Amino acid sequence: MKTRTFVQTAVLVAAAVILALVSNAFASRERQMKLVGFYPNAQVVPARETSVAPAAKPLPVTSSQLPVTAPTATQAPAPVPAPITTTHPASTDNRQPATATATAPKPPPAPVADPLKKFVPHEKQPYIEIAYDDVKALHDHGALFLDARRTSVYEQGHIAGARPVSVWESDVDDKVAKLFNERSDPAQQALPIVVYCSGGDCEDSHMLAQKLYGAMFNNVYVYKDGFPDWQKRGGAVHTGVEP
Repeated sequence: MKTRTFVQTAVLVAAAVILALVSNAFASRERQMKLVGFYPNAQVVPARETSVAPAAKPLPVTSSQLPVTAPTATQAPAPVPAPITTTHPASTDNRQPATATATAPKPPPAPVADPLKKFVPHEKQPYIEIAYDDVKALHDHGALFLDARRTSVYEQGHIAGARPVSVWESDVDDKVAKLFNERSDPAQQALPIVVYCSGGDCEDSHMLAQKLYGAMFNNVYVYKDGFPDWQKRGGAVHTGVEP
């Protein structure tokens, strides 16, 4: 009876040991129980970790700290290239460079005085006698010239541009009326008209000036020295029936 009990106890102990070993074998590494005498790394000592100081940065080397080495006989200094110079042929151009000179702006031209400004209408006088200078000024500016001499004398020579209006011919009034029709506007009637004849004692120009004044022309002038003076001074002369 005692023997049987011992055997059962031994079997239970063996089963417990086997289960313990199986359970330990499948347990995680942290929960495993190391068996007595099973320490494969027990005598392995890991190497001590030592902190490595960071490497120091090299200091910049200045030119004064560099070693000075004298050139040896086998190491000659590099030759310095000679400067390149170019020559140009001598210039034969003796001209001086132009220099800009500042010029003051020219003042605007003065307005030209109107030479006909003084020949204004004179309503209270039938005519005004004038000399060559005024006659020339009026001729140059296109004033109307009337020749009071006979037509036959007119054709032999007259002031260039003058129209024949002889006071001794029957159509004198018709010619004055025609002129009035051409200049019926008061502004046109105020334009200067020069009348002339042979000068000296000739009264033909004065008689024609009176007729023009009676026809409302109030700016009439008599060339007192007449056609002979015009010729003597070299004035323009035409011949024939045309002005």
